[in-house]
Amino acid sequence: MASRRDDDHPPPARGSKREAARQRAAELRKEAEAKALAERRRERFLRAGISVGILVVVAVIAIVLVNRSTQGPEGTGAIPSGAVDDGTGVAVGEADAPVTIDYWFDFQCPFCGQFEAENGPVLEELTTAGTARVVYHPAAFLGDESDRASNAFGCAVDAGRPVEYLTELFSNQPQEGSGGYTTDDLLAAGQAVGLDDAVFESCVRDGTYADWGRHVLDAFRAEGLEATPSVLLNGQALENPAAMSADEFRAAVEAAVTTS
Repeated sequence: MASRRDDDHPPPARGSKREAARQRAAELRKEAEAKALAERRRERFLRAGISVGILVVVAVIAIVLVNRSTQGPEGTGAIPSGAVDDGTGVAVGEADAPVTIDYWFDFQCPFCGQFEAENGPVLEELTTAGTARVVYHPAAFLGDESDRASNAFGCAVDAGRPVEYLTELFSNQPQEGSGGYTTDDLLAAGQAVGLDDAVFESCVRDGTYADWGRHVLDAFRAEGLEATPSVLLNGQALENPAAMSADEFRAAVEAAVTTS
């Protein structure tokens, strides 16, 4: 048998190699272009998805804020049965007293705490003597602590002990924004004034009047009032009541009696 020689299978022509290389290069370019196109599409979809996600988050935040400003934590809209003045306050004293004192406050407001410490007892004296009818307006604008305190105050209104409970809360007023007036704090204040029954506890825990304070706040703003405490004698606002001594406050009420 004749042996096979190397020239029995000659190498391909040089032109064929160039053509194959060109074809391979073209194929690689097409693959690269296809990958680049796919990557651009993926990036566009990703950006679109992020944009939609941001819009959804913004929408959710907006809904939460609207609900917070209009409904409150529970959104019950409930107002204590003993409330007066379109549900914005609780009246103590004789309806025909010569002076009506509108007392607007926030349970967290430190200046309200000062006024209460100095003149809270004077308000009780005036109502007992028949000199004044006091309408307590618990506006809540300083946060969740204020909401919780106003809610519990509403529960105390139902139980018939609004002034005793208000006095106890202000006597143990936490620092503003410190997370005070917890449910346990509010229940303990109730126990201190004899409100230790299941009805009061359920009212506090369930947030029966959770957004009452903001209903009062709306009325506060509608009256054109800007700061707490605001104290009005027969509709006339006192200037800086938080700085008034007990004697100064009594004198202002007596002056209102003579002009009523």
